Amino acid sequence: MTGIEERLKALENEHQIRALTASFADSCLSGNAQCFEALWIADGTWTLAEPLHIESRGRDSIVKLFLELATGKRFFCQKLHSGIVTISGDTATARWILSENAANHDGSLYQSTAIYDDRLVFHDGRWLFQARYCKFLDISHTGNNS
Repeated sequence: MTGIEERLKALENEHQIRALTASFADSCLSGNAQCFEALWIADGTWTLAEPLHIESRGRDSIVKLFLELATGKRFFCQKLHSGIVTISGDTATARWILSENAANHDGSLYQSTAIYDDRLVFHDGRWLFQARYCKFLDISHTGNNS
């Protein structure tokens, strides 16, 4: 590959990783478990650190957790504020700062600020999450506002 081809491939890879992360956020809002499932390798890991202390291993288990977390929600919106992507061959790491807002059917609200640290792999022609680790900087809940 020439220098231009290598730079173009690097840009394409970073774009695909950013699109993958945006698809994660979109799946959270839409609740689309099929789309969410397609973002992970089969033996992926999703960790939600304290105060939740949840770790899910394997795509089926990750999707089950996704559905459990969506239960009772009117909506769950994840907003990405920034991201740093580092690619090394067929693997990559990424770090994202984000905020989340949710409303439950009972009128209660949820808000958080968090950092996601990701490990990704290029598998079968596309980038997928191998591991996502969420560190919460702040979480707040408010009661029923109806």
